[in-house]
Amino acid sequence: MNAASGTTTVLGSDSWIGADATQSDDAFHQRASAFVAAVKWDALLSISSHVRHGIPCKASDEFSVGHFNMVRRVVFDDQVSWVARLRMPPISDVPADREAASVARIMQVEVAGMRFLKAKTDVPVPKVHSYNTEQDNDVGAPYILMDYIHGNVASEMRLAKDCALGLYGTPEQDRSFRREMAMIQAVLATFTFDRIGSLYQDPATEEFFVGPDIETDKGPWSHSSDYFADVAEHALRVCVNNAAPDVLTGASLALPVIFTDLMKRFGGSNSNSSDGPAAPFCLTNRDLGPHNLLVDEEFHIVGVIDLDGIMAAPYEVAAQFPVLAGLDPEPPGHVETMPAALERIKRTEPLIREYNDMVKEIEECADSPERKIWNMMLSNGARVVQGLSQYKSHQKFVNDRWLDAYGRLLAECFNSTARSSFATKNRG
Repeated sequence: MNAASGTTTVLGSDSWIGADATQSDDAFHQRASAFVAAVKWDALLSISSHVRHGIPCKASDEFSVGHFNMVRRVVFDDQVSWVARLRMPPISDVPADREAASVARIMQVEVAGMRFLKAKTDVPVPKVHSYNTEQDNDVGAPYILMDYIHGNVASEMRLAKDCALGLYGTPEQDRSFRREMAMIQAVLATFTFDRIGSLYQDPATEEFFVGPDIETDKGPWSHSSDYFADVAEHALRVCVNNAAPDVLTGASLALPVIFTDLMKRFGGSNSNSSDGPAAPFCLTNRDLGPHNLLVDEEFHIVGVIDLDGIMAAPYEVAAQFPVLAGLDPEPPGHVETMPAALERIKRTEPLIREYNDMVKEIEECADSPERKIWNMMLSNGARVVQGLSQYKSHQKFVNDRWLDAYGRLLAECFNSTARSSFATKNRG
């Protein structure tokens, strides 16, 4: 029930719409209608029926559409439900080079992520029944056939329920939701690997392995310094190719260059290798957040979707707070003066500390590796990674704040070195 109005929120595919629900001159209508007309739905249903040994099925009239995918429900005669998620052609307002890997590779990583978590954890993910990454397949688009999960994306559910600012449901539901999110993050971090890169599955052996990173289309890497250098170079190139003129002419355009140097100084490692921190690296989902979590009406997480961000990563990457969750720490040393910003910080700082404590409690109680992510979440290394992540939004005021923060951290490094040298000299 909606706490504000007393009405029931429409859940799952019942909230999906068809193209007829929008204006015919609407861009959404035109794109969705063209894609529906192009897809060979009979072929998709035939494949679905074949996978289930001939049980007939049909596709729902309604669908859900995002930037990259269309989702339709497939219902079998025995009432079993799947969803067909089809990759749509790219649209102009999303930079084509933000993810350098091909659509096929991105989908391979997503399928591997779902199958890995389904096989090795209790994290709720759909079971993948069939997929094809080729554009010119019998269906006419790359697709994944997987279990239907009855729930809504958490970010949409909180809007539908008109929740209080920053909350997912009631205060009690919000705390439970964030704890479940922390549990997912902590569970992923228990899996360690000897290289950095996206997660894949060998179709012949069904073994999982670390391969090229879909963001940069490079790797895998044995040392985090090499990974950070390639990620920084990719971020700079995407910015130069897509950002507005005010971003390109500002000094903060060079943020990725400073990032690479700072990660050599703040990257946590016990390794003395000149090539930078070495293994182990842990599993993380770079896109974990309310926009990729399906919930029921009480905001319990019932499904994790869009797992193309799953990878083996340095701990500073795995220690990031969930994205788009109202859990972004301020840049180190940044002082806000605007009343609205001060109010936001007052509201979010306790949530940030509480989430960090949740991850700590979960990791301390579980059979986790010796190295944990909770004690790195507020570290300088993790904050430097956060800065590069926010740089990708291509907003000058954001970049300028992080340029100031990076400068303060760099000065802190040199001041610390100078103090250490002075103390050593005096002891001598």
